[in-house]
Amino acid sequence: MGDFATGVTVITTNDDDGNPHSMTANSFTSVCLDPPVVLVCVAHGTNTYGFLESTGRFGVNILSQNQQELGALFARKPEDRDEGVQYNYTLGEAGVPILEGSMVFFGCEVLDSHVYGDHTIYIGEVKEMLRNESKEPLMFFRSRWYNPGK
Repeated sequence: MGDFATGVTVITTNDDDGNPHSMTANSFTSVCLDPPVVLVCVAHGTNTYGFLESTGRFGVNILSQNQQELGALFARKPEDRDEGVQYNYTLGEAGVPILEGSMVFFGCEVLDSHVYGDHTIYIGEVKEMLRNESKEPLMFFRSRWYNPGK
């Protein structure tokens, strides 16, 4: 699977106290365009899994090449994240955190979920979409960040 190049996303939701929570994911895809539906896969051992189960809402933030530090930061467990990386959130219409500076944001409501092994596949209907000026995407290939423009 490492030979399949993917874009990099940060999945956002709210924790049990209503604060933003984020997790890097490359298991994301479009399911259909009408209505707009996407899916994300979340491991059961993550905090994100519990928060998504509670809130029923998530955001997908597609990262640009200049956001590699954020992709790396949110790939770590929350307790292992260093504080040296700067980022900000705004709230979308449904209260889902938007990672500022992302290329594209999809605010989603969970329509369905399916458990497969140690992951749950969440099917989300896109309720909100924001697009920033066109940038080059951050890619992941053979277990490494891949920035062909750099």
